[in-house]
Amino acid sequence: MNRGHVPVRTCRGCGQRVAKTQLVRLVMVKGVLGEDPAQAMPGRGVYCCRNDVCRKRLGKNKKMLRRAFRL
Repeated sequence: MNRGHVPVRTCRGCGQRVAKTQLVRLVMVKGVLGEDPAQAMPGRGVYCCRNDVCRKRLGKNKKMLRRAFRL
């Protein structure tokens, strides 16, 4: 087992690839987009940067949200 492995995820707002710990997981619960701080909620999750610019960009683009959550 490789102990130096760091999970990498892609921000859906800006497309930057960074370590999973630097991103926030967002989930769709009953049609409402919300944060998953424990990263344990059921369902499909989307990762986004912690800055407000990426979150606003992701929230505005309905087509990107539908594709990310496979709605």
